[in-house]
Amino acid sequence: MLFPTPVNPTKLSLTFQGGFVGTTCVVECLSPEGAWRQMTVVYPEDVNRTQMFDLPEQPEASSSLKLVFEESSDFFGRITLYGVDLF
Repeated sequence: MLFPTPVNPTKLSLTFQGGFVGTTCVVECLSPEGAWRQMTVVYPEDVNRTQMFDLPEQPEASSSLKLVFEESSDFFGRITLYGVDLF
């Protein structure tokens, strides 16, 4: 996700299709120096309802955010993500 102005999000909302959930998700932000750094790791449940996660406060705002799904609840590693919101 690329933002027009730097942001400092406090919450992340994810909605998956049950059975195709990214069960380990690394949230990374782009530093002002241009390097990706890990903000946190979230562990969504294998359900198809919206899930909210608190994000740790960052020392500086970021112009970009990246979600890296390291594991899936699906045997073949498929993930179906219906919604992503930042607050």
